[in-house]
Amino acid sequence: MNNARLDLHRNELNLRGELEKILHQKLLTVHFQPIVHFHTNTIFGFEALSRGPINSPFYLPDSLFPYAEKEGLLYALEKVAREKTFEASKDSLNEKKLFINLNSQVIYDKEFNPGHTISLLKQYGIKPQNVVFEITERNAINDFEAFRNALNHYREQGFQIAIDDAGAGYSSLQAISELMPDYIKVDRSLISGIDHNEVKSNILEAFVTFAKKMNSKIIGEGIETESELQRVMNLGIEFGQGFFIAKPTSPFPDINEYARECIEIAHPNSKRKSVIVDVADEIILVQNGTILKRQSARTLLSEPENRAAFIARHTVL
Repeated sequence: MNNARLDLHRNELNLRGELEKILHQKLLTVHFQPIVHFHTNTIFGFEALSRGPINSPFYLPDSLFPYAEKEGLLYALEKVAREKTFEASKDSLNEKKLFINLNSQVIYDKEFNPGHTISLLKQYGIKPQNVVFEITERNAINDFEAFRNALNHYREQGFQIAIDDAGAGYSSLQAISELMPDYIKVDRSLISGIDHNEVKSNILEAFVTFAKKMNSKIIGEGIETESELQRVMNLGIEFGQGFFIAKPTSPFPDINEYARECIEIAHPNSKRKSVIVDVADEIILVQNGTILKRQSARTLLSEPENRAAFIARHTVL
C-alpha cells in the first residue's frame, strides 16, 4: 500500500472512530428553529437540528448523517439524535409541534424498531400528537408500499408526517401523492429569490393548490429576507421558517422582533394592520408640514421598501 492510500485508510479509520465515539458517548447537541403560523403570528412548532461536537469534522449535519449512512450507522445515529431531541424538549414544548427528521432509508435497517420512539416519548413526557416526522425528499424511496406501511404504524399512534425538501428533486409529486403528508415543506431552492422570480412563484402557487386538495399544509423553508417572507405570505402559505424569522439555537428561540412586526403589518389578518386600516383606508405621509404622498393603506403596507420609513419617520393622518 503506497503512502497516499495508507494516509487515506488512516483518515477513514479516524473518521469511523470519531463517529463511533459520538454515538457511544451521545455527543450530539440539538438546535431548534421556529416554524411560524402567519395567521396568528405565533410559533406553531420547532424543527430539531442535530449537531456533532463543535470541533469535530461531523459538527454539521451535512457531513454527519451522510457519513453515518455510508458506514451503516444511520439508524444508530438517528436513535441518539431522537433521544437527545426529546430530552432537550421535555419541559419546553408547551403543546407546540416538534418536527424531527426521519431518513427514508432507516426502515430498511435490520435494527429498525418502531416501538423505540414511543418508549422515549413516555420517558420524557411528550405526546405522539406533538411529533411530526420529516421525510426528506432528497432520499429516494424505493418501495412506497413498505414505507407507507411503516408510516401508518406511526400514524396509528398519533404521529404526523411531513415531506421535507419538496421541490428539490424530481420525485416530489410522487412522494406527496403516495404518502399523503400532513405538511409539505417547500425547499429553500424554491423560496430563494421568489420575490422577483415568477416561475418560482407559479410553482409554489401550484404546490399550494395541490396541498389544499390533499388537506396538507404548506411550510415555506429557508426564508432569509423580508421580500421573500412577503411573497410567501401573499401566495397564501400559512407557515414558514428561516433565518429571517429566527436562526436555529439552543434552547428554544423566539421569533425575531422585526420579523414579527413584518408579519403583523403585512399579513391581511395581522393585528397591527387591522388596527391601522380601521383608522383610515388612506394613509397620508407628511414631512415638515407638507403632504408628500397619499396612498391606500393596503398598498403601502405591502411594500417592504416603504415600511421601515413609514414606521420610523412619518406621521399618519
